[in-house]
Amino acid sequence: MQQERLPQVNDFNILIDWAGTPFCVIKTTAVTILPFHKITFALCMREGEDDTLESWQKAHRAFFTKEGNALGYSFCEDMPVVFEDFEVVYRR
Repeated sequence: MQQERLPQVNDFNILIDWAGTPFCVIKTTAVTILPFHKITFALCMREGEDDTLESWQKAHRAFFTKEGNALGYSFCEDMPVVFEDFEVVYRR
């Protein structure tokens, strides 16, 4: 599995659509790395995808298990999860 560079505060990234066309620039404002089992509801709420910690955990266990099978790693409750907060600095 290839290691990706972790995001850093003040990084800028260009987001692209499915056609590869840039549509947005974001700036990283915070990076939080925690083991999966230590993620709180307050933190996972920032994704805006789930109503409870349990539903977030269930969905992300399934995601990380499927991704791990495809990429050659096994999901475990101690694996680190990276949360990146950002602000939009330009939108097309």
